[in-house]
This record gives sequence, structure tokens and C-alpha cells, in this order.
Amino acid sequence: MGKTYLNIVLHNFLAIEKNKILFEEYKINRDKNIMELLEKEFKIFYSKIVLVTYFSKSLYYAAQKYDQKIRRYQSFKEELLEQNEDSFFYAENINVTDSDNIANYVADKSIFKAINKLTDRQKQILYLLHIKEMTEIEAASIMNISQQAVNKGKNKAIKEIQSGLNANAIK
Repeated sequence: MGKTYLNIVLHNFLAIEKNKILFEEYKINRDKNIMELLEKEFKIFYSKIVLVTYFSKSLYYAAQKYDQKIRRYQSFKEELLEQNEDSFFYAENINVTDSDNIANYVADKSIFKAINKLTDRQKQILYLLHIKEMTEIEAASIMNISQQAVNKGKNKAIKEIQSGLNANAIK
């Protein structure tokens, strides 16, 4: 780990009022119990950073893999349509109101809370993309918005989830 990274982590750790008070008290008293408490709090703080980083990377790589899968499926579907346009019919019943249930697919309490803070439209976008496994274009078609709006909504939702997790990590 680089020095800059460690400085940022320590700065954010000490930005928490409780930790700052403990650190100031340790500087004055040099009490071993206070030092142990500070170390415990830092381990918890750092563990949350690692968890958020892991979650972020997992989402990114899962999205990449999923996108590749969808592109292969789209290519296959287009070939099939070209071969037999008259006999192939593709339709899927989508109940868009199910988007409120996206939080029900999450087991982690902090992620559940973060998702519940999203707007209904953001929940709907995440539901269609990740639960119904649609492409952004398909979700856009169902929601009657552009693919760019779906992409922007998805990215904003992910950032809000990450910031919600970071806020919970700081507490």
C-alpha cells in the first residue's frame, strides 16, 4: 500500500469524532487500554473499507461478465430471427411494479438499507437489469426511456449504494 493511500485511510478514520477523541486522549495519557480500543476501531473501519472495495469490484466484474453473456445471447437471437423471421416470436411479460422487490434479493442489511434509499426509477432499473437480466436497451424499451437514461440511472444507483455503504462504514 502506498503512503498516500494510508494517509487517506488514517485521515478518514480520524475524521470520525469518536476516533479523534480517543486519539487525542491517547496522545495525552499514553494509556494501553485506549491504544487497544483505537486499534480495534481501526480494524473495524478498515474491514468495512475492504468489504466495500470487494463489493464494488464484484459488481463491476459481474456486470462485465453479464454484458458479455447478453451480447452473445443478442447475437444468437438476431441470427435466429434472420433465419426464421416468420416462425419466431419473442415476448416476455414483465411486471414493472416488481421493482420494489429488488431489496428482497439482498441478504446484507447495509446493502438492503442503501437500496431502499434509491428512487423508484433507480430500483426499477436495477431490477430489470440485474434481477430480470435484461440489457439496457430492453429495460429502456419497457420503461419508455432512452438506453442512455437507463445507463445513467444504473450508474447513479450504484454510486448511491456505494456511498450508503461508505456512510455505514464510517458510523
